[in-house]
Amino acid sequence: MASVGDIHASKVGPEVKRNYVHVSAPGGHRQFYQDLFAGLFGLDPAMGRIGHRLWLDLVRARHLLFATIDDDYAGFIAVALARSLIGRRTVGLFLRPSKCFESGRLVYRLKRWTFRCLRHLPYLSLFTILPFKFDRRFAQVAHGWVHDPQMWDMHDGAALVETSQLSRDVLTAAGGRAILCFLGSVRKSKGFEFLADIVCDHPGLAKDVFVVAVGRVDPACGEDCARMISAGGMVVDRFVSDDELLSLYKTCDFAWCCYEPDYDQASGIFGRSVQLGTRPIIRKGAYLEKYAQEGAVVPVCLVYGDTRDAAANIAAAAANRSDKPGRLGEIVGGWRADFVQKIRAAL
Repeated sequence: MASVGDIHASKVGPEVKRNYVHVSAPGGHRQFYQDLFAGLFGLDPAMGRIGHRLWLDLVRARHLLFATIDDDYAGFIAVALARSLIGRRTVGLFLRPSKCFESGRLVYRLKRWTFRCLRHLPYLSLFTILPFKFDRRFAQVAHGWVHDPQMWDMHDGAALVETSQLSRDVLTAAGGRAILCFLGSVRKSKGFEFLADIVCDHPGLAKDVFVVAVGRVDPACGEDCARMISAGGMVVDRFVSDDELLSLYKTCDFAWCCYEPDYDQASGIFGRSVQLGTRPIIRKGAYLEKYAQEGAVVPVCLVYGDTRDAAANIAAAAANRSDKPGRLGEIVGGWRADFVQKIRAAL
Protein backbone atom coordinates (compact mmCIF):
# COMPACT_ATOMS: atom_id res chain seq x y z
CA MET A 1 0.00 0.00 0.00
CA ALA A 2 1.38 3.37 -0.97
CA SER A 3 1.51 6.02 1.70
CA VAL A 4 -0.46 9.22 1.33
CA GLY A 5 2.73 10.94 0.27
CA ASP A 6 3.27 8.44 -2.54
CA ILE A 7 -0.08 8.76 -4.26
CA HIS A 8 0.16 12.20 -5.78
CA ALA A 9 0.36 12.24 -9.56
CA SER A 10 2.18 15.57 -9.35
CA LYS A 11 5.21 13.63 -8.07
CA VAL A 12 5.73 12.20 -11.55
CA GLY A 13 4.73 15.22 -13.56
CA PRO A 14 1.40 16.82 -14.45
CA GLU A 15 1.39 15.19 -17.88
CA VAL A 16 1.05 11.71 -16.35
CA LYS A 17 -2.55 10.77 -15.62
CA ARG A 18 -2.90 7.79 -13.31
CA ASN A 19 -5.85 5.60 -12.44
CA TYR A 20 -7.04 5.75 -8.84
CA VAL A 21 -9.31 4.03 -6.35
CA HIS A 22 -9.85 6.31 -3.38
CA VAL A 23 -10.79 5.71 0.25
CA SER A 24 -10.63 8.30 3.01
CA ALA A 25 -9.06 6.08 5.68
CA PRO A 26 -7.90 2.49 6.18
CA GLY A 27 -9.64 -0.02 8.36
CA GLY A 28 -12.44 -2.54 8.06
CA HIS A 29 -14.15 -2.87 4.71
CA ARG A 30 -12.48 0.30 3.38
CA GLN A 31 -9.07 -1.28 3.06
CA PHE A 32 -10.67 -4.46 1.73
CA TYR A 33 -12.56 -2.55 -0.96
CA GLN A 34 -9.50 -0.61 -2.03
CA ASP A 35 -7.25 -3.64 -2.33
CA LEU A 36 -9.90 -5.61 -4.21
CA PHE A 37 -10.72 -2.86 -6.69
CA ALA A 38 -7.08 -2.03 -7.31
CA GLY A 39 -6.52 -5.61 -8.41
CA LEU A 40 -9.73 -6.02 -10.38
CA PHE A 41 -9.54 -2.81 -12.38
CA GLY A 42 -5.83 -1.95 -12.46
CA LEU A 43 -6.14 1.14 -10.23
CA ASP A 44 -3.59 2.77 -7.96
CA PRO A 45 -4.60 3.21 -4.30
CA ALA A 46 -5.21 6.77 -3.12
CA MET A 47 -5.99 7.42 0.52
CA GLY A 48 -6.76 10.42 2.72
CA ARG A 49 -9.13 13.29 3.23
CA ILE A 50 -9.40 15.34 0.08
CA GLY A 51 -7.47 18.56 0.45
CA HIS A 52 -6.23 20.78 -2.36
CA ARG A 53 -3.28 18.62 -3.43
CA LEU A 54 -5.13 15.31 -3.46
CA TRP A 55 -8.13 16.99 -5.09
CA LEU A 56 -5.92 18.08 -7.97
CA ASP A 57 -4.46 14.60 -8.46
CA LEU A 58 -7.88 12.96 -8.42
CA VAL A 59 -9.31 15.50 -10.85
CA ARG A 60 -6.42 14.80 -13.25
CA ALA A 61 -6.77 11.01 -13.03
CA ARG A 62 -7.62 9.10 -16.20
CA HIS A 63 -9.92 6.64 -14.39
CA LEU A 64 -11.29 7.24 -10.89
CA LEU A 65 -13.33 5.08 -8.53
CA PHE A 66 -14.47 6.27 -5.11
CA ALA A 67 -14.81 3.08 -3.07
CA THR A 68 -16.56 4.71 -0.10
CA ILE A 69 -18.13 8.08 -0.89
CA ASP A 70 -19.97 8.09 2.47
CA ASP A 71 -16.74 8.85 4.34
CA ASP A 72 -16.16 12.23 2.65
CA TYR A 73 -19.20 13.56 0.82
CA ALA A 74 -17.75 17.04 0.37
CA GLY A 75 -14.48 15.80 -1.11
CA PHE A 76 -16.26 13.40 -3.44
CA ILE A 77 -18.63 16.09 -4.70
CA ALA A 78 -15.80 18.60 -5.21
CA VAL A 79 -13.87 16.12 -7.35
CA ALA A 80 -16.91 14.86 -9.26
CA LEU A 81 -18.01 18.41 -10.16
CA ALA A 82 -14.58 19.36 -11.44
CA ARG A 83 -14.18 16.18 -13.48
CA SER A 84 -17.63 16.65 -14.96
CA LEU A 85 -16.68 20.12 -16.16
CA ILE A 86 -13.61 18.79 -17.99
CA GLY A 87 -15.36 15.70 -19.36
CA ARG A 88 -13.82 12.94 -17.22
CA ARG A 89 -15.73 10.03 -15.76
CA THR A 90 -16.10 9.48 -12.03
CA VAL A 91 -17.52 6.35 -10.41
CA GLY A 92 -18.67 6.21 -6.79
CA LEU A 93 -20.01 3.49 -4.50
CA PHE A 94 -22.81 4.64 -2.20
CA LEU A 95 -22.70 2.40 0.87
CA ARG A 96 -25.56 3.85 2.92
CA PRO A 97 -28.16 5.30 0.53
CA SER A 98 -30.94 4.64 3.04
CA LYS A 99 -29.65 7.61 5.07
CA CYS A 100 -31.04 9.88 2.35
CA PHE A 101 -34.56 8.82 3.27
CA GLU A 102 -34.49 8.95 7.04
CA SER A 103 -36.50 11.62 8.83
CA GLY A 104 -36.02 13.79 11.86
CA ARG A 105 -32.84 15.64 10.86
CA LEU A 106 -32.25 18.34 8.28
CA VAL A 107 -29.04 16.65 7.13
CA TYR A 108 -31.02 13.71 5.72
CA ARG A 109 -33.16 16.00 3.56
CA LEU A 110 -30.08 17.87 2.39
CA LYS A 111 -28.37 14.60 1.48
CA ARG A 112 -31.43 13.43 -0.45
CA TRP A 113 -31.65 16.71 -2.36
CA THR A 114 -27.91 16.75 -3.09
CA PHE A 115 -27.77 13.26 -4.54
CA ARG A 116 -30.93 13.76 -6.54
CA CYS A 117 -29.12 16.67 -8.18
CA LEU A 118 -25.87 14.75 -8.62
CA ARG A 119 -27.71 12.08 -10.61
CA HIS A 120 -27.96 14.62 -13.42
CA LEU A 121 -24.23 15.43 -13.44
CA PRO A 122 -22.56 14.41 -16.73
CA TYR A 123 -19.83 11.76 -16.55
CA LEU A 124 -20.77 10.67 -13.02
CA SER A 125 -21.91 7.11 -12.22
CA LEU A 126 -23.25 6.40 -8.73
CA PHE A 127 -23.92 2.84 -7.61
CA THR A 128 -25.51 1.62 -4.40
CA ILE A 129 -24.29 -1.69 -2.93
CA LEU A 130 -27.87 -2.83 -2.42
CA PRO A 131 -30.25 -3.72 -5.27
CA PHE A 132 -32.91 -1.16 -6.10
CA LYS A 133 -35.63 -3.75 -5.61
CA PHE A 134 -34.75 -3.75 -1.89
CA ASP A 135 -35.84 -0.11 -1.76
CA ARG A 136 -37.13 1.54 -4.92
CA ARG A 137 -36.21 4.98 -3.55
CA PHE A 138 -32.51 4.23 -4.12
CA ALA A 139 -33.09 4.97 -7.80
CA GLN A 140 -33.70 8.60 -6.82
CA VAL A 141 -30.12 9.07 -5.56
CA ALA A 142 -28.04 6.71 -7.72
CA HIS A 143 -27.76 5.62 -11.34
CA GLY A 144 -27.54 1.91 -10.66
CA TRP A 145 -26.67 -0.79 -8.16
CA VAL A 146 -24.14 -3.56 -7.68
CA HIS A 147 -23.85 -6.33 -5.11
CA ASP A 148 -21.61 -5.56 -2.14
CA PRO A 149 -18.17 -7.08 -2.90
CA GLN A 150 -18.22 -8.75 0.51
CA MET A 151 -21.01 -10.94 -0.91
CA TRP A 152 -18.85 -12.43 -3.68
CA ASP A 153 -15.15 -11.65 -3.15
CA MET A 154 -14.14 -15.27 -2.43
CA HIS A 155 -15.82 -16.67 -5.53
CA ASP A 156 -12.60 -16.38 -7.53
CA GLY A 157 -11.01 -19.21 -5.60
CA ALA A 158 -9.58 -17.54 -2.49
CA ALA A 159 -8.24 -20.26 -0.20
CA LEU A 160 -10.05 -21.08 3.00
CA VAL A 161 -7.87 -21.71 6.01
CA GLU A 162 -8.82 -25.11 7.38
CA THR A 163 -8.25 -24.54 11.09
CA SER A 164 -6.52 -22.25 13.55
CA GLN A 165 -5.72 -22.57 17.22
CA LEU A 166 -8.70 -20.33 17.91
CA SER A 167 -11.11 -22.47 15.89
CA ARG A 168 -9.79 -25.60 17.58
CA ASP A 169 -10.30 -24.01 21.00
CA VAL A 170 -13.88 -23.07 20.08
CA LEU A 171 -14.59 -26.56 18.78
CA THR A 172 -13.27 -28.12 21.98
CA ALA A 173 -15.27 -25.75 24.19
CA ALA A 174 -18.45 -26.51 22.23
CA GLY A 175 -18.15 -30.21 23.00
CA GLY A 176 -20.31 -31.33 20.09
CA ARG A 177 -22.96 -28.63 20.43
CA ALA A 178 -23.93 -26.40 17.53
CA ILE A 179 -21.69 -23.31 17.41
CA LEU A 180 -23.09 -19.80 17.04
CA CYS A 181 -20.38 -17.19 16.36
CA PHE A 182 -20.64 -13.44 16.78
CA LEU A 183 -17.76 -12.38 14.53
CA GLY A 184 -16.01 -9.04 14.32
CA SER A 185 -16.14 -6.01 16.58
CA VAL A 186 -18.59 -6.47 19.44
CA ARG A 187 -21.01 -3.54 19.38
CA LYS A 188 -24.56 -2.86 20.45
CA SER A 189 -25.54 -1.80 16.91
CA LYS A 190 -24.70 -5.31 15.71
CA GLY A 191 -27.25 -6.81 18.08
CA PHE A 192 -24.91 -8.05 20.79
CA GLU A 193 -27.20 -6.97 23.62
CA PHE A 194 -30.06 -8.92 22.03
CA LEU A 195 -27.86 -12.01 21.71
CA ALA A 196 -26.86 -11.74 25.39
CA ASP A 197 -30.54 -11.39 26.33
CA ILE A 198 -31.40 -14.55 24.40
CA VAL A 199 -28.67 -16.58 26.11
CA CYS A 200 -29.51 -15.28 29.60
CA ASP A 201 -33.31 -15.40 29.31
CA HIS A 202 -33.26 -18.97 28.03
CA PRO A 203 -30.42 -20.84 29.76
CA GLY A 204 -31.69 -24.16 28.39
CA LEU A 205 -30.45 -23.11 24.96
CA ALA A 206 -26.86 -23.69 26.14
CA LYS A 207 -27.48 -27.45 26.21
CA ASP A 208 -27.64 -27.49 22.42
CA VAL A 209 -25.91 -24.28 21.30
CA PHE A 210 -22.50 -22.88 22.24
CA VAL A 211 -22.30 -19.10 21.75
CA VAL A 212 -18.96 -17.36 21.21
CA ALA A 213 -18.17 -13.71 20.45
CA VAL A 214 -14.84 -13.08 18.75
CA GLY A 215 -13.48 -9.57 18.22
CA ARG A 216 -12.62 -6.38 20.02
CA VAL A 217 -15.30 -5.46 22.53
CA ASP A 218 -16.77 -1.98 22.71
CA PRO A 219 -16.57 -0.88 26.38
CA ALA A 220 -20.32 -0.23 26.26
CA CYS A 221 -20.82 -3.99 25.79
CA GLY A 222 -18.72 -5.02 28.78
CA GLU A 223 -21.69 -5.85 31.00
CA ASP A 224 -23.35 -7.87 28.24
CA CYS A 225 -20.11 -9.83 27.75
CA ALA A 226 -20.06 -10.66 31.45
CA ARG A 227 -23.67 -11.84 31.24
CA MET A 228 -22.90 -14.04 28.27
CA ILE A 229 -19.90 -15.64 29.95
CA SER A 230 -21.88 -16.29 33.12
CA ALA A 231 -24.50 -18.06 30.99
CA GLY A 232 -21.88 -20.42 29.56
CA GLY A 233 -20.81 -18.49 26.49
CA MET A 234 -17.31 -17.45 25.44
CA VAL A 235 -15.86 -14.02 24.57
CA VAL A 236 -12.51 -13.52 22.85
CA ASP A 237 -11.79 -9.80 23.28
CA ARG A 238 -8.90 -9.12 20.90
CA PHE A 239 -7.98 -8.41 17.32
CA VAL A 240 -8.74 -11.48 15.21
CA SER A 241 -6.80 -12.10 11.99
CA ASP A 242 -8.47 -12.81 8.65
CA ASP A 243 -7.18 -16.38 8.74
CA GLU A 244 -8.68 -16.92 12.19
CA LEU A 245 -12.01 -15.51 11.07
CA LEU A 246 -12.08 -17.74 8.01
CA SER A 247 -11.30 -20.77 10.13
CA LEU A 248 -14.25 -19.92 12.36
CA TYR A 249 -16.61 -19.85 9.39
CA LYS A 250 -15.56 -23.42 8.70
CA THR A 251 -16.01 -24.38 12.35
CA CYS A 252 -19.27 -22.68 13.29
CA ASP A 253 -22.80 -23.61 12.27
CA PHE A 254 -24.36 -20.15 12.59
CA ALA A 255 -23.04 -16.60 12.12
CA TRP A 256 -24.80 -13.75 13.94
CA CYS A 257 -26.02 -11.07 11.51
CA CYS A 258 -29.12 -10.00 13.45
CA TYR A 259 -28.36 -6.31 13.79
CA GLU A 260 -30.38 -3.49 15.31
CA PRO A 261 -33.11 -2.03 13.06
CA ASP A 262 -31.10 1.19 12.67
CA TYR A 263 -28.14 -0.85 11.37
CA ASP A 264 -29.84 -2.02 8.19
CA GLN A 265 -27.21 -2.45 5.51
CA ALA A 266 -25.08 -4.98 3.67
CA SER A 267 -22.86 -7.11 5.89
CA GLY A 268 -19.48 -8.69 5.32
CA ILE A 269 -20.28 -11.34 7.92
CA PHE A 270 -23.44 -12.25 6.03
CA GLY A 271 -21.53 -12.31 2.75
CA ARG A 272 -18.90 -14.67 4.10
CA SER A 273 -21.67 -16.87 5.49
CA VAL A 274 -23.35 -17.09 2.10
CA GLN A 275 -20.10 -17.96 0.35
CA LEU A 276 -18.71 -20.40 2.89
CA GLY A 277 -21.82 -22.32 3.81
CA THR A 278 -22.48 -21.05 7.34
CA ARG A 279 -26.13 -20.26 8.10
CA PRO A 280 -26.58 -16.59 8.95
CA ILE A 281 -28.91 -15.49 11.74
CA ILE A 282 -30.63 -12.32 10.57
CA ARG A 283 -33.35 -9.88 11.59
CA LYS A 284 -36.75 -10.45 10.06
CA GLY A 285 -37.54 -7.57 7.72
CA ALA A 286 -33.91 -6.50 7.20
CA TYR A 287 -32.26 -5.96 3.84
CA LEU A 288 -30.33 -9.16 4.54
CA GLU A 289 -33.57 -11.13 4.50
CA LYS A 290 -34.15 -9.89 0.97
CA TYR A 291 -30.66 -11.05 0.01
CA ALA A 292 -31.48 -14.47 1.42
CA GLN A 293 -34.55 -14.59 -0.80
CA GLU A 294 -32.18 -14.58 -3.78
CA GLY A 295 -31.72 -18.27 -2.98
CA ALA A 296 -28.05 -18.37 -2.01
CA VAL A 297 -28.63 -19.34 1.62
CA VAL A 298 -31.35 -20.38 4.05
CA PRO A 299 -31.09 -18.04 7.06
CA VAL A 300 -32.47 -18.20 10.57
CA CYS A 301 -34.81 -15.18 10.83
CA LEU A 302 -35.51 -13.63 14.24
CA VAL A 303 -38.02 -11.03 15.39
CA TYR A 304 -35.70 -8.45 16.92
CA GLY A 305 -36.19 -8.12 20.67
CA ASP A 306 -38.31 -11.27 21.08
CA THR A 307 -36.00 -13.58 23.01
CA ARG A 308 -38.54 -16.40 23.29
CA ASP A 309 -39.06 -16.55 19.52
CA ALA A 310 -35.32 -16.23 18.95
CA ALA A 311 -34.37 -19.05 21.32
CA ALA A 312 -36.97 -21.35 19.78
CA ASN A 313 -35.79 -20.65 16.22
CA ILE A 314 -32.11 -21.07 17.06
CA ALA A 315 -32.80 -24.33 18.93
CA ALA A 316 -34.83 -25.68 16.01
CA ALA A 317 -32.06 -24.80 13.56
CA ALA A 318 -29.45 -26.42 15.79
CA ALA A 319 -31.48 -29.64 15.87
CA ASN A 320 -31.51 -29.76 12.07
CA ARG A 321 -27.91 -29.08 11.19
CA SER A 322 -26.83 -30.26 7.76
CA ASP A 323 -23.56 -30.60 5.90
CA LYS A 324 -22.20 -27.37 4.49
CA PRO A 325 -21.93 -26.98 0.71
CA GLY A 326 -18.42 -27.54 -0.58
CA ARG A 327 -18.35 -24.91 -3.38
CA LEU A 328 -19.78 -21.55 -4.11
CA GLY A 329 -22.96 -21.45 -6.17
CA GLU A 330 -23.83 -19.90 -9.48
CA ILE A 331 -25.73 -17.12 -7.73
CA VAL A 332 -22.64 -15.71 -6.03
CA GLY A 333 -20.64 -16.00 -9.24
CA GLY A 334 -23.34 -14.03 -11.01
CA TRP A 335 -23.13 -11.28 -8.39
CA ARG A 336 -19.39 -10.97 -8.99
CA ALA A 337 -19.67 -10.93 -12.78
CA ASP A 338 -22.40 -8.28 -12.63
CA PHE A 339 -20.29 -6.03 -10.40
CA VAL A 340 -17.21 -6.26 -12.59
CA GLN A 341 -19.15 -5.63 -15.79
CA LYS A 342 -20.99 -2.56 -14.46
CA ILE A 343 -18.01 -0.87 -12.85
CA ARG A 344 -15.67 -1.57 -15.74
CA ALA A 345 -18.18 -0.08 -18.18
CA ALA A 346 -18.62 3.04 -16.02
CA LEU A 347 -14.88 3.61 -15.65
